[in-house]
Amino acid sequence: MESVARKHDLTMLYAAYDAFRRDAARLEAAPLPAGAALANSWSLFTSHWRLQDNAEKRALWTVMYAKDADAPGRVGAVLDSLAVRTLRVVPLIDGVDTALELHDRLMFAHYARELRASLDAVLDFKESNVLPLIQETLTPYEWGTFDVEFRRELGVRGLGVFLPWLLDDAPEPTRRAVLRLLPPPIRLCYRFTWRPRYRRRSHLAVPAY
Repeated sequence: MESVARKHDLTMLYAAYDAFRRDAARLEAAPLPAGAALANSWSLFTSHWRLQDNAEKRALWTVMYAKDADAPGRVGAVLDSLAVRTLRVVPLIDGVDTALELHDRLMFAHYARELRASLDAVLDFKESNVLPLIQETLTPYEWGTFDVEFRRELGVRGLGVFLPWLLDDAPEPTRRAVLRLLPPPIRLCYRFTWRPRYRRRSHLAVPAY
């Protein structure tokens, strides 16, 4: 992370990508029939994946494409490759949805395994090839616009769900780095309201902070 996050602080992106990896790994290891905890976890994963993907497309990739529009080169090629990889995730999410609805163990095992592999490929590609381009191409204002766009889409109520999901089982350095980005009232809400509520709903053993 440190070798990339120089001009802009990409802490939240790295944390979100790790949270998606975590959920995909849990999904692959989960048994059927699905219980309430798995259903809740899957709902959080899909809603946050779509929100993250939409915000990145609107406020990051579109801006970066525009800078490369007059003479398509490395930025456009990298983002085109990312788009192809990201599209492969969509039918796999649909497949998991169908398997859960049908309580089909074999179908679930297949799509959960394929989703984890495809998701890892997308996120590894982003971290290795796309995030460095953010540092090279975006101004501080443009990077800040993404943060504003994401928080607008999320809303305060959504943040109360997103933040404990993001930090669930996160390493201590990641947890500290994320919380440092937030104002004290939000940190208090997280510790005393949002995180306990998340733990009750998910039935996960979230370590005390």
